Amino acid sequence: MGVVHHTHFLVWFEIGRTELMRQAGLPYAEMEREGVWMPVVEASCRYISPARYDDEIVVETRLEEVSRVTSRFTYRVVKQPGGRLLATGSTRHAATDKHGVPRRVPPRLAAIFENPTHGEG
Repeated sequence: MGVVHHTHFLVWFEIGRTELMRQAGLPYAEMEREGVWMPVVEASCRYISPARYDDEIVVETRLEEVSRVTSRFTYRVVKQPGGRLLATGSTRHAATDKHGVPRRVPPRLAAIFENPTHGEG
């Protein structure tokens, strides 16, 4: 069929989110060492056009919202060259300890949201 399976888009969202956090100076591994986990509690994806094998894509990721215990990232998956939009989506995450008990979002994550140069990747 030559079309990328729909579940790959959620994996691409995770890669985009991980890279955004790394670029902003707050890698996930570091947050976990500090006792904060950020499990996905909600995910959505709107498929606009299929991705095909060997397509070069870019995942535009943005930290859209931060509250006391949750954060929301948004995504745009774009085919390159040309910039054709393939999908949009979002994920919401809860800040927890390693046992899943809710805790406050780390101040460093809120700072990324407040600094527009670090809130997109």
